[in-house]
Amino acid sequence: MKLKPVFSILALLLLMAKPSFAQREYYTLLQGGANIGVKNPGFDGNFNGYSLHFIFGRNYNERAFLGIGLGNEVLRGDYKFSEPKEGQDGNLKYDRNLFPIFIDARLPFAYIGDVSRVGALANAGYAVRLGGIYDKGAMGKLGLFYLYDNEKRTNFTISASYAYQQLNYVAFREKMNHQSLNLSVGIWLK
Repeated sequence: MKLKPVFSILALLLLMAKPSFAQREYYTLLQGGANIGVKNPGFDGNFNGYSLHFIFGRNYNERAFLGIGLGNEVLRGDYKFSEPKEGQDGNLKYDRNLFPIFIDARLPFAYIGDVSRVGALANAGYAVRLGGIYDKGAMGKLGLFYLYDNEKRTNFTISASYAYQQLNYVAFREKMNHQSLNLSVGIWLK
């Protein structure tokens, strides 16, 4: 089965993350959310979906967080060419998964009370094609996050970001630059 390498990578990352929970210099973030499509330049229509990300990284004295992430995202929707060429008429459907591997950077810039903070986040990476239902292309995100960081309890995070995803689906006959808003909630272990 083609998904075996994916599960092997996730198992390896989980094994690496387990001993790090007692140390404050490393962190693990599990987050899931919604992708709300806003624009596909050159095409009419946008794609919505959901995402699940696993991020493992280094905590730099609570002032910055830098990690590597793996994810699974699903995008679905209808579209048509804005200026169709000959043979490009009609509504088309997009239904693909993405498997992004990315760098995750988070920089807290303001405290709210004793245990909450707000910061900026940035992601950059590439979605690899694992099989027929997966698309590939470069990706990037910029946004804000909120972290509820109570040492006696589980840490929660909420983020909102503007996302860019290059799509290379064969039916496009060219690259599509999909843009969306991503809203996520997660558990932050450190």
